[in-house]
Amino acid sequence: MKNIESDRFSNMKEKILKDKSGRENYREKVRINNLINEAEDKKTLLLIEMGTLSYQKIRDGYLRDDDFNEISNEIIELDKFIYKSNLELEKLESLNRINKCECGNTIKDQDKFCSVCGKNVEDIYEEETIICDLCETEIDADSNYCVCCGKKVELNY
Repeated sequence: MKNIESDRFSNMKEKILKDKSGRENYREKVRINNLINEAEDKKTLLLIEMGTLSYQKIRDGYLRDDDFNEISNEIIELDKFIYKSNLELEKLESLNRINKCECGNTIKDQDKFCSVCGKNVEDIYEEETIICDLCETEIDADSNYCVCCGKKVELNY
């Protein structure tokens, strides 16, 4: 009878040790997986940062490589789409916005002429513009960067 009890105790002791060892193994696996996930997240952020920096250098003309041209051109097309869509939103939002003419009269964005002085409203807001040589978007002549693609504007005097 003592042998049977001894065997049961021995089996129970082994199971407890295995369970304890299994839990410790599990905890260690979780710890290592967490470290791996943190490293992968950091790597992803660094790759994004490197990609952004590379793209900026491509746009500024410091990095020229035909392998990047297709991707860079796709990004430019997306920049154009985003910019034009934002302009459409701005136009819709400005429909009811009230502005002032140089004479002080209140005018709406949809007005073509001032009702008091007769000045062409477009002349009031018209500024000298240039065309971005990368994305071909019309931008203010005094801009330092293109509002669409972000390329640094080179002034040609």
